[in-house]
Amino acid sequence: MAFNPNAVFISPSSLSDFDKCPQLYYYRNIYRSPRGLKIQLINPALALGQAVHEILEMFLKLPVEERNEKVLQERFEFGWNNLSGEKGGFTSEQQEEEYKKRAEEMLERFWENEHFKNKEMEKIPGFPKADLGNDIILTGKLDWLEKEGDTYHLVDFKTGKNEEKEDSQQLPIYAVLISDIFKTKNIKASYWYLDKDESIVSFVLPEISQTTDYLKKKGEIIKMVRQTNSYRCQSGGESCWACRDMRSIAQGKGKLVSMDPVNRKQEIYILPIKNDETVEEKQPETPIVDDLPF
Repeated sequence: MAFNPNAVFISPSSLSDFDKCPQLYYYRNIYRSPRGLKIQLINPALALGQAVHEILEMFLKLPVEERNEKVLQERFEFGWNNLSGEKGGFTSEQQEEEYKKRAEEMLERFWENEHFKNKEMEKIPGFPKADLGNDIILTGKLDWLEKEGDTYHLVDFKTGKNEEKEDSQQLPIYAVLISDIFKTKNIKASYWYLDKDESIVSFVLPEISQTTDYLKKKGEIIKMVRQTNSYRCQSGGESCWACRDMRSIAQGKGKLVSMDPVNRKQEIYILPIKNDETVEEKQPETPIVDDLPF
């Protein structure tokens, strides 16, 4: 795919941001700090999800013969240390231990499933893309893809406590991406709720054409908003529950706790938690942020 300076990239995470609030989309996907980096808010739920996803991603890239429980544990300890304390948005050692225990239980549940110990993931581009036309490019970060006969099986690892809704667009969007890359419509999809389930749960995909039409329409709307720079808060006011924390960070009210200027090209911040609210109340758990160039 040739370089297109006018391209608008969309993904499950950026579409989710936009649906919640255009101003959230702006701060998560367009805005850059004075250092020229993206800004991101961290909290314990997001830290847990990031740690588990990154460990599993690294682990599943290993040759089958190198996958063992010791390697999984060692990589987890190393990854968790990078998110310990304020870097993961934890407000106390007790809180961090509770989330770490949850992460460890998820990895134990993962290790007990023989399938993922011995199966190779289908090879896909490091930065998968699908050209939807009219300068709209779909991309995303898949957790797992394997081939079963002539069918491609998508599996998304979930670390949150809530199950996805029946009308969730995440796996249907990934199906469009895989359909374009491998030129097939033989695709099935599943979730694995690592916090509670021992194995995967099937998800019924809509027709590829139906999701493609949805993506083109949403892409056109986002493209128009970007061209007109009209990222107004969906509430009609200065901010809402979805965008207020990111807006506060952009205004200099957050505390910088870590930076990744090379890979994700972002700065990580925390915000003070009021005495009468929990981390979960302050910012509901959101999908893991894709490592995208916008």
